[in-house]
Amino acid sequence: MATVHAGAPLLQVKHLKTHFFTDAGVVKAVEDVSFYLNPGETLAVVGESGSGKSVTSLSIMGLIPNPPGRIVGGEILFRTREGVVVDLAKLPVKALRTLRGRDIAMIFQEPMTSLDPVFTVGDQIAEAAALHLGMNRAKAMKRALEMLELVEIPAAKQRLDEYPHQLSGGMRQRVMIALALACNPSLLIADEPTTALDVTIQAQILALLDKLRREIGMAVL
Repeated sequence: MATVHAGAPLLQVKHLKTHFFTDAGVVKAVEDVSFYLNPGETLAVVGESGSGKSVTSLSIMGLIPNPPGRIVGGEILFRTREGVVVDLAKLPVKALRTLRGRDIAMIFQEPMTSLDPVFTVGDQIAEAAALHLGMNRAKAMKRALEMLELVEIPAAKQRLDEYPHQLSGGMRQRVMIALALACNPSLLIADEPTTALDVTIQAQILALLDKLRREIGMAVL
C-alpha cells in the first residue's frame, strides 16, 4: 500500500492480463490492457463482443472465477476513500470484499440475474447499507427508500416491498443502480447496463447515470 499523491488517478490499470486455463488451451481474454480514470470522470471501454470488456470489469472487481481464470500480469491500482493506493490484483480476498460495495460497485447487463428473487427490493438495498455502513434495520430501510427516490423510481415507498419479478426491466435496472450506490462508492463500473432494454429505456438509464455521476461526484467506467 502507498499514500496517494495529490492529483493521482482514482483508478490505474497497467498492462492487465487475465487468462482462462481450459482443457482446450489458454484463452487470453485480456492481454496488456492499460488505462486510467480520474475522480468524477466517465471512461468508456469500447470493443466488439468477446474483446474482453466484461472480463476487464470483473478483474477490477475481483470476480474472475478461479479456476479456470486468473489475473496473470499487470496492476490494478485503486485509491481508497482513506487516500491509500492498493493493487486490487494482489489484494487479499477479505480486504477486497471490504472495498467491494463500499468503494467500488458494479451494475450488470441483466439485473434479474443479479437481484435475489426471494427478497424484496427494499431488503436487498438495506442489507448493503447495513453491511457496509453499519446501519441498523430502520436506518438501512430509510436509506433504501432514499436510494429508490434518487434513481427516480415512481412510488418508491411501494416498491420497497415488491420483488424483482414484479418490476419492469427498466425499473429493475434502476434498482440495481440504487443498490450499487447505497454506500456512496467512488467508482461505479457499468457493464453494458442497457443491453437488455429497449432503446427508449436505454437512453433514460444512460441519462440517469450521467446525472448521478455529476450529483454524487463518482467516477463511471
